[in-house]
Amino acid sequence: MPSQDKYEKVALLKGKLEANSDFILASYSGLTVEEITGLRAKLRKEGSEMKVVKNNLFLLALKESAKHKDKNIAFGPEYQGPLAAIFADANLPSIAKICKEFAKTNKNLVLKAGYMDGGVLDANGVEAIAGLPSKEQLLAQIAGGINGPARSIASGINQIIASLARAIQAVAEKNNQ
Repeated sequence: MPSQDKYEKVALLKGKLEANSDFILASYSGLTVEEITGLRAKLRKEGSEMKVVKNNLFLLALKESAKHKDKNIAFGPEYQGPLAAIFADANLPSIAKICKEFAKTNKNLVLKAGYMDGGVLDANGVEAIAGLPSKEQLLAQIAGGINGPARSIASGINQIIASLARAIQAVAEKNNQ
């Protein structure tokens, strides 16, 4: 019979999954307390949270979460052992980038899987997401793309008006002679 403590842990994880539906799962075996603390601090700056989870409790929370229960997420044998769930708000690419950079310098952090916008990602998918620009960078690129043609149109209209003004000036000068 499950203890009250386990029910509370599942409820806490379920709440985190409801608040931040995107997440990354990573193996952290071999990391020192200082390394984990450093990684958590970097993640916290981006509005993310890293939580050590028991696999079976996390799976129960996924099944109970309204955002995830219909997704049929299951853990295979590759998810055995201690896992950390890194909960992300809407900015999963920047969180994945932090984790990937940390994993480059510390081989004990292994990205296992993730979940983004209703889709389950394997380790390669999480690394691919890490290569994407952040939401702010994408918005800036879109704005730049929209701004370029608008600037060209405005410049063309200004040239037409300037040419018309020069023609009127030339006609006026010719009539005054």
